[in-house]
Amino acid sequence: LTDADKKSIHHIWSKLFENPEENGKIIVIRLFKDYPETKAYFKSIPTEGNLQEDPQIRYHGRRVMVALNQVIENLDNWKQACRILEHVAEKHKNTHHVPAANFQKKKGVILSVCKELMGNEFSSEVSSAWEKLFRLLFEQINTSYANA
Repeated sequence: LTDADKKSIHHIWSKLFENPEENGKIIVIRLFKDYPETKAYFKSIPTEGNLQEDPQIRYHGRRVMVALNQVIENLDNWKQACRILEHVAEKHKNTHHVPAANFQKKKGVILSVCKELMGNEFSSEVSSAWEKLFRLLFEQINTSYANA
């Protein structure tokens, strides 16, 4: 990532992370809507009903946001970012039995939510920076899955 990419990512993220519970909830609900097959991996939280008000959905959404925040905070310390991703990959593979490919689905959802929430501020240049970030994240996730 270039310095300009990191600046764009941090700028957008600082706004999204102002309300991690709400924005995380939106991401989780959108994941269920756009990719209903992903519901099978959520054994301990509801996947149907009034998800907007469900505290478990809010909690899981916040966890997604916090994990991504930790990675974004460490863009200049890639070894630490990789450790965070290794932990996420290990939990998802070994505990939750989620295929690595599901992270690609979450990427599409996150980018879609970013575009909706940020409007014109999520320009093609900013979108390109986020695409680069997710390519790096998935390289590391896939490596971590292979090594777990």
